Amino acid sequence: MSKDTDGDIKIFTAAGAAAQPPGEDLDALAQETEAQRASGNLGKAKQLGRGLSSFSANSPELLALAESFGFSLNPEREQHLHVLMLFSAQAALQELLAPKLLAEAAVTTMNNALINHEKAFWDTVSDGRVFTQYLLALRDPVGEAKNAERIGGVFAQLCGQEDNPDLRALGASVFETAYKWIAANWTAI
Repeated sequence: MSKDTDGDIKIFTAAGAAAQPPGEDLDALAQETEAQRASGNLGKAKQLGRGLSSFSANSPELLALAESFGFSLNPEREQHLHVLMLFSAQAALQELLAPKLLAEAAVTTMNNALINHEKAFWDTVSDGRVFTQYLLALRDPVGEAKNAERIGGVFAQLCGQEDNPDLRALGASVFETAYKWIAANWTAI
């Protein structure tokens, strides 16, 4: 950026890049939305989001996963587990569903279902500070396995035992489970 003499800030774009008029972005989005609706993919994304809301909030599989690592969950640790699942689901949707419109539809549907049907649960897991810690762990993506290790480390830290290898492994497993669940269910819908 550079300032010109009258105090205006100039923003430079890449050489040869033409600025697209704002109306064209909206037209393109509307066309993409209609194409995804016509193909059935928008409905599938919303169905996936609804399924994820149940998987995040009421999943016996999620609790069984924790128990498979030998953990009995106290309320605080269970909350951390659900927050991690919710974050992992959102991250997986953003990565696995294309175009971005489908991922956003699935995330919005999942969040709305939790807000509308699991309000108390939503209020306990929608802590932006925790999501920020997980987002920072993914800031420099280096592959799903390494990301899972980083997320597992954050999970263990949030549980107050950052050096506990079993908690780290559980966190990594929850992160990976979200990706596997979404990949399997997206193709099955």
